[in-house]
Amino acid sequence: MESSFAVDEIASCTNSIITYIINGISNKLPIKERDITTVLNVKGRLFNMALTQAKTALQETYGIVMVDVPDSKSGKAIICYNEDSGKSVLLFDGEQQRQLTLLFVLLSYLFMRGSDAPQNNNTSEEDLVNFLNGIRIHFDAPHEYFGDNIKKLITETFVKQLYLKREKVVSEMESEVKFYYSWGFRAHMEFDKKMVLEATAKILKKPPSFFVAKYQEVHQEDKQMET
Repeated sequence: MESSFAVDEIASCTNSIITYIINGISNKLPIKERDITTVLNVKGRLFNMALTQAKTALQETYGIVMVDVPDSKSGKAIICYNEDSGKSVLLFDGEQQRQLTLLFVLLSYLFMRGSDAPQNNNTSEEDLVNFLNGIRIHFDAPHEYFGDNIKKLITETFVKQLYLKREKVVSEMESEVKFYYSWGFRAHMEFDKKMVLEATAKILKKPPSFFVAKYQEVHQEDKQMET
């Protein structure tokens, strides 16, 4: 079935979507499709065709990958990330690089935390705070390198960006609310667990195979990707 839209019309819509995406990805928040359609005043088949072309163009021209966010509670949404991590780091300013450093510390801890059980990569907020205190990063105090609001970065910014997943759990036994953290959807897209394992092992002066469960986990994922 031939398209009922002119080539120029599709191209114009595609370019508008690309411009919208590029202008909106710096804060790393998920981009809602309904926001794009509202701003550009386009929807239906024309939008779907243009969006498909925009995804291809962004990846081929800029190395930007667009991925649908699964189970988004606020309507269909996408995230964008740069598949060339070396190039993307050069695009970050000083503050963003410091935030990424903190994020890498957090993700490494969450990943290695469940070293005795594969896939058990979540931890309580209490344990996370204790870990940070141990390396002189205090939840409620300014930090010379990471900035004035560590707590907001962890509980809000990284969560909204989908780097961290923060889940509330109500304990019936203790009648209190606890929060648990794990890798968010964006973290799985942008960070290589094998790299995280190797970096952590190097810091601790151990071979990666020393952490048996995590070593098996990353290599199992490699095999699945190859398959």
